[in-house]
Amino acid sequence: LTGKRDYALLMLLINTGLRTIEVARAQIGDIRNKGNATVLYVQGKGHMEKDNFVVLPECVQDAINEYLKARPETLTNESPLFSCTGNRATNKPLHVKSISRIVKGIFKENGLVSERLTAHSTRHTACTLALLSGANMLEVQDMARHQNINTTTIYTHNINRIENAPEY
Repeated sequence: LTGKRDYALLMLLINTGLRTIEVARAQIGDIRNKGNATVLYVQGKGHMEKDNFVVLPECVQDAINEYLKARPETLTNESPLFSCTGNRATNKPLHVKSISRIVKGIFKENGLVSERLTAHSTRHTACTLALLSGANMLEVQDMARHQNINTTTIYTHNINRIENAPEY
């Protein structure tokens, strides 16, 4: 169960660029259909309501569905999307610090050991990958839910570093 949860969590973060607080606040009922897409409504930074959404790619939907099927408790729309698996906190929502610790642990297990790599790094990765895949700055700004386009332009720096890296 923990492995399925952690995999679904990482897939969600790296494919959508969500903030850890947005994931911590997510409930099962926040996953909905919008047109032909499956989306997750989120309560963004500085917002009081879940008034924005991210599109869930099929690989993310599959990982979340596998995790939800494995959960032993009866799930409702108000159930946390990601819950604790420990004896004392079972079925409680994961805390932001727990999400950060889980992601950091996955990084370490896979040989990615650096103080600079954090759960927030998955947000940078999602934005950079979107740009590398052909998304324009406005699309990435919308995906990341940045108020100001200047915040989004930070990710072009990552791409410039990749493209201009010396070859050995």
